[in-house]
Amino acid sequence: RRITPRTLLTIVAGTIAGYVLLSQLAQVDLVGLVRQADLRWALVALVLSFLTFVGASLSLSGFVPEKLSHVRTFAAQLAAAFATLVSPPTVGAVAVNVRYLQRSGLHPALAAASVGVSQVFAFFLHIAMLFIVGFLAGTNSSIELSPPAWAVWAVVGVVVILALLLLFGPVRKILVDRVRPIFNEVGPRLVTLAQQPWKIVEGMGGILLLNAAFALCMIACVEAFESGPMNYAAIALVYLAGSTLGQAAPTPGGLGAVEAAYVFGLTAAGVDSGVAVSATLLFRLLTFWLPTLPGYWSFNWLQRVGSL
Repeated sequence: RRITPRTLLTIVAGTIAGYVLLSQLAQVDLVGLVRQADLRWALVALVLSFLTFVGASLSLSGFVPEKLSHVRTFAAQLAAAFATLVSPPTVGAVAVNVRYLQRSGLHPALAAASVGVSQVFAFFLHIAMLFIVGFLAGTNSSIELSPPAWAVWAVVGVVVILALLLLFGPVRKILVDRVRPIFNEVGPRLVTLAQQPWKIVEGMGGILLLNAAFALCMIACVEAFESGPMNYAAIALVYLAGSTLGQAAPTPGGLGAVEAAYVFGLTAAGVDSGVAVSATLLFRLLTFWLPTLPGYWSFNWLQRVGSL
């Protein structure tokens, strides 16, 4: 068969993904990890990991007024999980979903607008959940979060630099030019969705299910190694904060930054450092590494049927 650019791209992406996956797994004692874990809680975490893809499917289809195939929409979310191995998390998922919607018959502008609406709702709901869970976690006096002084000064420095950059006209113009098209596309799409309020409920419900399943999955991973009392709200807060950092990380799937954030956060929440490392590895195995296998199959299947 003649090698098409799409086939070549898939081969290259699969090679890079395989290299990243194997290099990461080589540093993990999977046998020891499984032996140490309570398999009952590990199974619960696996089911919750599956539910995250159900939530992702609903969060996309809920903001698309047009009818979509439930099976192919679910497969697209698995394909997006594979795409995160070769791109930053948000970039890979957005690219796969926009392409999927285009192949489903939507005009490119409408496809981009639908994904844009979904991302905007996801952002605000994620921030809202972050504040709510942070408040609930803060009611437990056992949490002691003492970041190093250099980290505090680094965050303050970045905020000050960004604020100073906004004082320059060219920087503001670039920002406006980037943001305005997004709002120009999202606005009309919201008007269309407002005529089908149940679709918005479906989309928001999917986003809430996605975040709740991820947070509960992390709690189950900690339970698999920790038998003592723990603050569930604090663990959920660790996931929400760590995933926010992961979305901003330039590495594929947020590798490195996410793991460090989770381990640091769980330790600060009162979890033993050894348990924090093991729980983080199990969480990433179930939610990041393992889904890439069906994700690769879904990616190729959607291409074969013309949906990607």
